[in-house]
Amino acid sequence: MIPVLTKEQAYKLDENTIESGHLTKEELMDNAGKAVAQFFCEKIDNPFNQKVVVVCGKGNNGGDGVIAHSYLKSYNVASKIIFTEHNHGHLTLINKYKISKDDYLIYSNKNNLDKYDWVIDAIFGIGLSRDLDDMYKRIINQINSKVQIISIDMPSGACSNSNKYQYSVKSKYVVTFGSPKLGHYVNAVNNLTTTNIGFKKVSKSIFKLIDFNCISKMIKVYNNKEDIHKHKKGKLCIIAGSHEYFGAAILSACASMKAGASYVNLYVYHDSRLENLDFIHLTSSFKVLYPDIIFNTSGSINSDTKNESNKDYDNILFGPGIINKTPFNKLEMYAKAKNFIVDAGGFQSFSDISKYHNKKTILTPHFGEFKKIFNLADDVVLDSNLFESIQKKIDDKIIILKMFNTFIITRKQIYIIDNAPSVLATAGTGDVLSGILVSLLSQGYSNLEASILGTYLHAEAANYYTDNISQDGMTASDLIECIPHAFNKLREHNVN
Repeated sequence: MIPVLTKEQAYKLDENTIESGHLTKEELMDNAGKAVAQFFCEKIDNPFNQKVVVVCGKGNNGGDGVIAHSYLKSYNVASKIIFTEHNHGHLTLINKYKISKDDYLIYSNKNNLDKYDWVIDAIFGIGLSRDLDDMYKRIINQINSKVQIISIDMPSGACSNSNKYQYSVKSKYVVTFGSPKLGHYVNAVNNLTTTNIGFKKVSKSIFKLIDFNCISKMIKVYNNKEDIHKHKKGKLCIIAGSHEYFGAAILSACASMKAGASYVNLYVYHDSRLENLDFIHLTSSFKVLYPDIIFNTSGSINSDTKNESNKDYDNILFGPGIINKTPFNKLEMYAKAKNFIVDAGGFQSFSDISKYHNKKTILTPHFGEFKKIFNLADDVVLDSNLFESIQKKIDDKIIILKMFNTFIITRKQIYIIDNAPSVLATAGTGDVLSGILVSLLSQGYSNLEASILGTYLHAEAANYYTDNISQDGMTASDLIECIPHAFNKLREHNVN
């Protein structure tokens, strides 16, 4: 796992490195500027035939840009500097790195970026703590008119601690130093590269980025021969679906099977708009289409679960496709379950987080549901303070906050998973995730292991689709078929 820092922690890391005598401030800046220039030469196609402009602000980020320009020139890359303000404060660096007056100019509305192939954004970095004024909005609009942009540390305009500011550079690549920052994940940042420039060891952080090595260590070893029975391993119960969203129940159940569950008992929510006979006909049709799933057709959800309450379902998923509030105190299996996942419509059955009495509960809200569960304002800012306040409220529960990046919130740690492609923003993919999670629980993974591995696997199944089938048109059903392929790919590097 990789530590993810807040802005304050990043500044502290700078201070600790300099105060220890490990490196000076000048050496750190030189390493940063050189790292950006080397990134360009190593990662960009045909770099020595590209024209580059480095847009530099007044602070340290602008200084990194000045040094990057100097190294680009030394590597025979055609580079120019545009300073955002006349009093840019970088004359010392200009003299130190012997930068010619012909190599830089001051920003004006007449600047033409069209003659450059690449823009390197070195305006604000991690230090921005205010909304942009009109001049900087114009500059960022001009930069965003270019497709090929590299930002140093943070896309200028984005906050390194929160998603507070929404007006920012739309970078193709971002190069940061030492450790990634929280702002890289609460804002939609593309193609982040973290470069070691000589910082001392990173201080502790409550935020950790999950990487592939962590997942490889987590996956259980596959045994070709085991003395097991379907009722003893991989058994679970799903309570899902409704008159309008029967498909959500099917998606979750099929996903759980594809992720390795050996026995799936599906209770489909039976609301008052569907007569018993119609309900039986409906589920009978699905039994033919999905013979691997055990359907329950005896009546309403509460009577179903009461009749089954003597059965041992340690792992229960509740909520996909349910549209009405359920009197959940009547669901006797809830009290007996060791592990319980609540998703989608299931959130309607609880007025707030305090109603989830089962300490082993995993909740999988998207951001809108997250705000309702914790009674947050619609315009709430997602930052380190908010995450820490949520941690104090959840006891032993786990919150899987689904966004363009996923945040797995526990009482002691917050894990970030950033491998999901945008094609996952498709109806039904959340039902697939919840099915994967309950499947992993039924196979003996802990709540935390299932949350981390399941979320990562869910994203990798989508990556398998985009890599091998198409970058467009993925449905939730397509995603399910990719789960075994993605799981197998993760197992290829299993280090257990």
